Amino acid sequence: MSGRVPRRPSLLGSTILGGGAFYAAVWLWPGPDGHLLWKAGSIFFGFMAFVEGLRLLREGLRRLVNLITLIRALRSDDTRGSAGWLSERQARRAGLYRRRRGSRFIGVLGRTPLWGWTEVHQLVIGPAGSSKSAAAIISTLCAVAESALVNDTKGELFEVTAGFRQRRFRHTIVKLDPTDPETDCVNPLDLVHACLTQDSPEALTLVRGMALQLYPEPPEEGQNKFFRDGSRRLIAAVVIAVAEVCEPADRTLATVYRALCDENLLHDLLSQAGGSTRLNGEVAAMADDIHQMAFGEDGAERTYEQFRIGAMGVLEAFGPGGYLARITAKTTFSFADLKTQKVTCYLIIDHNNKDTLGRWSGLMQFLAAYQMVQARNNRPVHMILDEFCNAPLHGLPGILTLLRSYGVKCTMATQDLSDITRVYGKHALETIVSETDIKQFLGGIRSRTTLEFISRYMGDYTEIAPSFALGEGGIQESIGRAARPLLTPDELRRLNRDAQIVFIRNLRPILCSKVQVFAMGPWRWQIGINTMYGRKRHLKPVEVVVNRWRSRVTARGRTEVPGRRLSWRIAAHIARGFVPPAGLLVLGALVAAVWLFGFPYVRVEYGYSGQWSNPTAYHWCRYFGPHPFTVRGTDCPFVVFRDVF
Repeated sequence: MSGRVPRRPSLLGSTILGGGAFYAAVWLWPGPDGHLLWKAGSIFFGFMAFVEGLRLLREGLRRLVNLITLIRALRSDDTRGSAGWLSERQARRAGLYRRRRGSRFIGVLGRTPLWGWTEVHQLVIGPAGSSKSAAAIISTLCAVAESALVNDTKGELFEVTAGFRQRRFRHTIVKLDPTDPETDCVNPLDLVHACLTQDSPEALTLVRGMALQLYPEPPEEGQNKFFRDGSRRLIAAVVIAVAEVCEPADRTLATVYRALCDENLLHDLLSQAGGSTRLNGEVAAMADDIHQMAFGEDGAERTYEQFRIGAMGVLEAFGPGGYLARITAKTTFSFADLKTQKVTCYLIIDHNNKDTLGRWSGLMQFLAAYQMVQARNNRPVHMILDEFCNAPLHGLPGILTLLRSYGVKCTMATQDLSDITRVYGKHALETIVSETDIKQFLGGIRSRTTLEFISRYMGDYTEIAPSFALGEGGIQESIGRAARPLLTPDELRRLNRDAQIVFIRNLRPILCSKVQVFAMGPWRWQIGINTMYGRKRHLKPVEVVVNRWRSRVTARGRTEVPGRRLSWRIAAHIARGFVPPAGLLVLGALVAAVWLFGFPYVRVEYGYSGQWSNPTAYHWCRYFGPHPFTVRGTDCPFVVFRDVF
């Protein structure tokens, strides 16, 4: 075999040749006076037209079969994955364009504003500089009218949104700021004392939970667990002793720290608590156990010293000379008010003391969750935890599951998923992801762990994968199907910083644009000024206009809706079938000639006087072309050029 590929007739060439032969056959028949030579020429050209017509029909059918096969090869398929982006029409059908009570603004998809509503929780992931606060947190505080507990890592959220929520939602604003002398205060031991006076077992649950919150178990359990457990037992025993014995002025965590530092004070506290009859003698038993370990003669002094050092390290931040001594010295606010009144409480964390104040904020979040559960109602409350890994709440995965039943929703924001693994552990990450109904990943993520997670979470889709082979007959192309991630980690890394990927419930992933609150009217004029960036109000061109129940996207805010592009291979296949590569030059020359001189109109019918072979006068002539026309007169050339552009 020679291996040569048989040449296929050109549809364009066959069409031109067959059409020309047919026209010649019609024009020659029957000829002047029915002459045999003219008839023979007409029959010859008619036969040529017939042959070219058969060839054209055969080639057309073959190419039609190839086209049908190509369409079948390129049609959508989900044998290796069916992942895809949520379209704007699907978003509207799911009701995401509708603003309802308790919903928060997500972003813009095409011309549609997206509002997310959930009975559970939301997770926001974005690196520093990705506008987490402006594009997710502040807009949530502007949209949600429910009572809220806000973990404010730099004081910006309080400065920007406190006045807005007070005016718009008629909320009472509570500011818990350890660095502010005029701040409200919360003393955890007052709540313990209230449980003791009622002789409620909740006192033991509360103090042990507080000890675990103050001294949590590390994510990866390692050595020294015995000493950590001992330190927590010591903290719980001293806390309950101070709550039982001391007067209100001394019933503080600062006194607990002093007792751990002062043996005489600790001896007196434990001795007095040893005579308590609360909780069927449980308070006295705890005090006696620690007293025996600390001051007995059974050789446990060295073990006790290890427990004491661990407990002192935890409570050092609450010492009498620190920021936290004043704010935990009395109680002027109860987190239970979040369940009975319209209240927004801000936990302010100064960045210079974020480690110390982060531990205090975690304790306040624990007390808030405890008191809201004790309220025993499902009135909605929103917990907005910005940079929640810097103020960790121990047992957060379990608390998220519990809070849903009591109407408490959490919006948690951090920089990447590695932070959650580092602070809460790998298994906690899986629980947090599964318990969050809305997951919002802002553009600009650089963490490889987060990028790989998003890529896997979006899933794969079936891609048409062409392959090429070079042989004697030229380049041959074959088409197959392969699984491909909707976006690879590298494509996610290079995602536009103004874009974001959002997962809402069981809907398809949404690739949409994020909108900062400074580009949302009328909120951008109603929120406060962030003085960290000067005294001038920060304004951006309006992209979204928010009304009470509806909102609209301006022309500046509209975005392109992602989707699979229509395959260009079908159009290329059809064009290649009509025009072979060698005919492109001829076709280009013809187009240029038509552009310069006009389209050729061919004379197809006419009336004349004189002989057929040599008319002496034309009465009328009809011409065929894009716009057929008829002329009358003696001048009727066979071809007329006319401009059709």
